[in-house]
Amino acid sequence: MNIRQLEAFRTTMMVGTVNGAADLLGLSQPSVSRLITELEKELGVTLFNRAAGRLVPTPEGRMIHEQVENTFRAYQRIGELAADVRKLRVGSISIACMPALGISFLPAVIARFCEAHPDVDISLDVQSSTKVEDWIATERIDLGLAEVPYDREDLSVDEFCNVPYYAVMKKGDQLGEKSMLSPADFEGRTFISTTAHYQARPHVDRLFESRGIHRVMRIDTSFSHSTCELAALGMGVGFIDPFSVHGYLDRVEVRLVDPCITFRVGLLYPRSRPLSKVGRTFVSFMKECRDRWFAEVAAACKRHV
Repeated sequence: MNIRQLEAFRTTMMVGTVNGAADLLGLSQPSVSRLITELEKELGVTLFNRAAGRLVPTPEGRMIHEQVENTFRAYQRIGELAADVRKLRVGSISIACMPALGISFLPAVIARFCEAHPDVDISLDVQSSTKVEDWIATERIDLGLAEVPYDREDLSVDEFCNVPYYAVMKKGDQLGEKSMLSPADFEGRTFISTTAHYQARPHVDRLFESRGIHRVMRIDTSFSHSTCELAALGMGVGFIDPFSVHGYLDRVEVRLVDPCITFRVGLLYPRSRPLSKVGRTFVSFMKECRDRWFAEVAAACKRHV
């Protein structure tokens, strides 16, 4: 049994004659008759009674016709679904990311993406980088964003960013008078530090300790956005990634530090499950937003200098 046989049977049921079915299908009358006869043989059921040059459906033929119609409706739905998938009118994506990107950056990306593709469902979980890795490895989510290096190897990874941390301070701070900062500029300053689980923490500490530079270590925070808020309130200076500081550019000064500490983030995927078209399109939106945010932070760094 094949689709051509079912199509010949279905069309004959619609128009009532083999000649009419042949015209609609662009086939010869003998070809349509042969397809119907082959179908009857394969099914072991008489679909039509032949009388006075016409085909009269048998009760069994009518029952089978109902199922054939269901089959063709299913084929039609497959085509409609494929069109929806191509045009991103259907689909979903689940994302988990580290807090630095999950508090403001990804919500901004999601807003732009949903404006363009309102029928796509999105799930966002903000988790530690370690948990993001675990969720990707166990295929709990479609896409992850986590800080490099990784604790696991059973992942597919693409680099999302490799950029310097910025020094962040309140508006009007004397450090803002310089176009580029050095570790020595932080001597004796109150420093807002991230907690020990951050990848950058030991690198930042080593940057100052190796040069014998003393900072006043009074404040630790587990969220990079808290570093920005504390700096804006004049509680000290800190190092911050461009994603977190972007929303504070009207309240803080940002400057590059030489030598720099880099902020590296990877796009993580389940190794055995490639991204869907929805996922790939979402990644394109993320990269576009990332580039725009980086340019705006870089411009703020040069402002007033």
